[in-house]
Amino acid sequence: MTIYEEAPKNGTAASLVTTATTHPVAGLPNDNPSRSYWLQEPSKLLLGHRTTPDLPAEVDVVVVGSGITGAFAADALLEDVGGVASATRTVLVLEAREACFGATGRNGGHCQPMVYSSASDVSDFELATFRFLQRFVAEHHIPCDWRTLAGGVHAYLDKDLFELAEALVATLRAKRPDLADQITVVTADDVRNAAANTALDDLRLRGAAGALVQRNAASVWPYKLVAWVLERLVQRHAASGAFNLQTNTPVLHVAHDPRMPSSSASPWVVGTPRGTVRARAVLLATNGYASRLLPRSLADLVVPVRAQVAALVPPDSDTKTETTQTIESAPAGVTSSSMSSSSSSANGVSRASVTVVETKDGQTTTTTTTTTTSNAPTDRLTYSYVFVGHDHGQTPSGNRDEYLVQRPFTSGTSGTSGRATATSSNGTASASAFSSSSSSSSSSGGHFIWGGGRQRASNAGVGEWRDDEVEAPVAGYLRSHLAPVLAVGGDNSRGEPPAQLEADFEWTGIMGFSRDANPWVGHVPSSESGGDGLYLAAGFSGHGMPSTSLCGRAVAGMVKRHLGWTTSSSSDSHAASGGDDNTHRDKVVVSLPLSDGGHAELPRCFLLTPERILEARRTCQPVKEADARGFLAELQHLLAARRAEP
Repeated sequence: MTIYEEAPKNGTAASLVTTATTHPVAGLPNDNPSRSYWLQEPSKLLLGHRTTPDLPAEVDVVVVGSGITGAFAADALLEDVGGVASATRTVLVLEAREACFGATGRNGGHCQPMVYSSASDVSDFELATFRFLQRFVAEHHIPCDWRTLAGGVHAYLDKDLFELAEALVATLRAKRPDLADQITVVTADDVRNAAANTALDDLRLRGAAGALVQRNAASVWPYKLVAWVLERLVQRHAASGAFNLQTNTPVLHVAHDPRMPSSSASPWVVGTPRGTVRARAVLLATNGYASRLLPRSLADLVVPVRAQVAALVPPDSDTKTETTQTIESAPAGVTSSSMSSSSSSANGVSRASVTVVETKDGQTTTTTTTTTTSNAPTDRLTYSYVFVGHDHGQTPSGNRDEYLVQRPFTSGTSGTSGRATATSSNGTASASAFSSSSSSSSSSGGHFIWGGGRQRASNAGVGEWRDDEVEAPVAGYLRSHLAPVLAVGGDNSRGEPPAQLEADFEWTGIMGFSRDANPWVGHVPSSESGGDGLYLAAGFSGHGMPSTSLCGRAVAGMVKRHLGWTTSSSSDSHAASGGDDNTHRDKVVVSLPLSDGGHAELPRCFLLTPERILEARRTCQPVKEADARGFLAELQHLLAARRAEP
């Protein structure tokens, strides 16, 4: 049970008091995770990679976690070093399993800033992150299947939820019309004729009460994006030794050595099964596993929550049958019967006709049955999707929250028959390459990457940190609940939806849900950690792609200032310094220069401060209770907060 304390009225942080937390801490990532679609082509360079055979005894910075946050943080820490002959800085990335085999390699593959249901500064930051990634991929020609989409569709399946979403857009239009202009509201009344809801039909939606379409959205192969960043770090710093990646090296504990003052060269001790490393600073970029290494008193801030995703095979054929019949007079007493058939095939469309001619009782009846089968792939979705609604009568919480992108169609096969086997790497720099295991899937691509169904999971996945399990009720839900809400067979697929779709891949991943729904980015209070120099970037609550990369760069800027590495080309031009100087978050600005000459400002509500911790515990329910409230209560809360904004 958490003990709530009022923050002192003068703004000075009090001691952070907790007893046993609501949720148990996360365990170590397990050795045999479920098989993710995104991990079927692991990087040859990174698989089993250890830059050095043994762990270094001492480094400047240890980054725990090699997902998108850790990779972009490490990149920012070393971006102004270059490939010098000897290392002036040393950064060690420790990964419990293979590089990027955690949540980033297990997510839904989409990047969509939230414009209408976030605070305005959060929306601005997510839009900046989206543009940053878009440019980053384009400038470096990263082969990660980044695809800028026509938009992101938020389909509301129930009228009460859609009305609240409409109200959120209306209040946003009054306060930030520039953001509201990025949203199109599509209602069931937006029709071209009385016979069909063509506006919703154009979005291929079935049975939705309405939809909001956000302008900025993309799909991406997240593992390949992060693998490229890590490969470049390994190759760029191979000679100097400034960057060291150690896979299959779980961190068991992080502690500040009480015998050494924080001003000491390396007061932090990082323990692994392969030995210990001393560091001047440590960054925890472990998201859902953060509670494993955070001081136990802070374990309620980021709670592991398990998500489940499936790669569903789209319908590969559309069969239609038409029958025509004609009746003509015939001479009396004549009886005959004949049958003929014909077939043709072109452009993936096959036609077969059978004609039966029967004469009796003074008339001739000609019956022709034509069967048309389209084996060509249906049009690929041009939007990414989020589906929000009530799971009526099925679960206590009643939440429906699913997300969807579609992969491209291919001329060959896709999918793998098994998990790739990890092999050792000597760390020699090489060209970027991905290995592909043998395929057993007969699918021609176009997979629907469809995640959600958490309301059908045990405990809604809250507190679950094992990603080696795939829950059967959730798997069945995902296979059977896409076709009823989306025309999976194409724009003209308006018939009875298939009972369920086949899944080539089904997997789970661990999210990190934040106590106050915002990420925690910054210095861990020394009153809890024992000393200065422990940093955190975690708690992205299942919405990390539009914020993690710049959050990683932002926290890297804080570490650089703490270590005295800040230069004019640093990743942060004006940032919270190390130690507890970021206590007063209303006076802190973390500004990140971008390649287009602009800046992205880290939302102040993201900053990790003692005051924010106390405020979150005083005003926010623990994660499990908050998650169980349902979307109706959540949207009502968001609307009230939006109306209260100045």
